[in-house]
Amino acid sequence: MLLFVFAAFCLLAARCDEGQREVALFNKVDTNHDYQLTRAELDQVFLLFDNDTDGEVTPEEFKEDWVHQFDIGGPQEADTLFTRADTNDDGVIDAKDIPAIFAYFDENNNSFVDISEFLTEWGHLSLTAANQVDVSVNVGK
Repeated sequence: MLLFVFAAFCLLAARCDEGQREVALFNKVDTNHDYQLTRAELDQVFLLFDNDTDGEVTPEEFKEDWVHQFDIGGPQEADTLFTRADTNDDGVIDAKDIPAIFAYFDENNNSFVDISEFLTEWGHLSLTAANQVDVSVNVGK
């Protein structure tokens, strides 16, 4: 019985941790702490991955930070999300990709991304195969 209680506690603790890293990432770039991201603040999410500050996030930079710096997930998930965020397929995430990324996250088109939108769309990106989501298609929501 004690083993069952311990297993249930571990499962509950693991489930409570779901999304916490994403919330921490959201909070890190929500500079005015109003629980919604402006376009400039969302830009900062991707600039966090630009280690050499050249204005472009390479797949290597993204994966390194995804896995080691922010500990958000594994390397395969990083590759998948990078592919989705590179909306124009030029091999980097840069200023040209940000408008489509912002539009994707701004579900209600109010020019802000609140925590609910961020977590919902982040979850959709994480759960769907890379070849099934085209962020740029969602610009005209």
